[in-house]
Amino acid sequence: MSNKNNNDISMMNYILEEKYVLLEILDRRDEISKELIEKIWNRKIDEIIITGSGTSLHAGLATKAFLERVLELRVSIEYPMPFNDLGNIFNPSNTLFIGVSQTGQSSAVIDAIKKAKKLGALTLGISNNANSQLYEVSDIQVSMRCGAELCVAKTKGYIASIAILIIIGLEIAKRKQTITESEYLEYIDRLYATANNFDEIITTSDKWIESIQEELTKSKRIIVLGYGRNYGNVLEGSLKMLETMRYGICGYEMEEFCHGPYNSVDSETFIIYLASESKYKNKVVKLKSILNEITNHQFIITKNIDAYEPTQKDCLIPFIDDKDFHVFEYIIPLQMISAIISEKLGIDTMFASDPKFHSKIGSKFI
Repeated sequence: MSNKNNNDISMMNYILEEKYVLLEILDRRDEISKELIEKIWNRKIDEIIITGSGTSLHAGLATKAFLERVLELRVSIEYPMPFNDLGNIFNPSNTLFIGVSQTGQSSAVIDAIKKAKKLGALTLGISNNANSQLYEVSDIQVSMRCGAELCVAKTKGYIASIAILIIIGLEIAKRKQTITESEYLEYIDRLYATANNFDEIITTSDKWIESIQEELTKSKRIIVLGYGRNYGNVLEGSLKMLETMRYGICGYEMEEFCHGPYNSVDSETFIIYLASESKYKNKVVKLKSILNEITNHQFIITKNIDAYEPTQKDCLIPFIDDKDFHVFEYIIPLQMISAIISEKLGIDTMFASDPKFHSKIGSKFI
């Protein structure tokens, strides 16, 4: 497998750890949620607000719909800086405000937690850094439990963030009785099944990327498209490729793409579709057919496609494609493109293009 070396730290090795990160979080879910459950046991929660930057925000987007359904309450996703400048909490005594930051040093997220706390909300900090400033300012602290990740583009941290948010939601829902014990256990079983399918996804993705890597290394502009729960993965996957391959890459919700951005497609534009099971899946095939008139660089990532003959450029992966948890699956091929193609381009993903950037701009406490 490309870039796989068990003796070295590498982006690919972090991707290979994702299965075990998810399994560990599932195994230790009672411990993870214990303090939170104790603090909200007699507290009415009507709304959850999640804030974070980049990967952390995308994890919130990837879990929003699931959390709203199992908790039967509103879940809002906020960029930290706009919240700090313009945001408000209208019923703070009944609001759980969650700040997510893998390093725990994101200055905007920390400021958002401080503001939410001042307004009267219960605050929860999710981080992989036990000594972080985020932990210091939060009422409750939850560890991501994903271990060190020294690579610039975070991968297992994304999986861990999604998993922690889902586990928090399930544990609260069980105790608030918006789901039954049997429903809770069914969700957990489905999460275990999803984690145990990671190896197959990685193997299939690796073979696919190997078959198209020569074409991908020549790309200068990539658009990632998707819909539904995969919107978080669309943004996260395009961010991973942008951070590692370091040229023009962006992501759009598919319908939004059809309302303007399609005008920018030319013969050199590469398009990657995340086609999870949905009523919108056939629209992917139709859109690809239309855009074939402009560009030959189109790739569908999916489990299977009915009434369509896949090409060598399409990636058919034996996803479980769980309606709630396929967010864990569809991100993996995009992470692997980031790791493998950046290596082919001679880019070392262990180092930022400007190692002093965060200290210069003040976006993280270093």
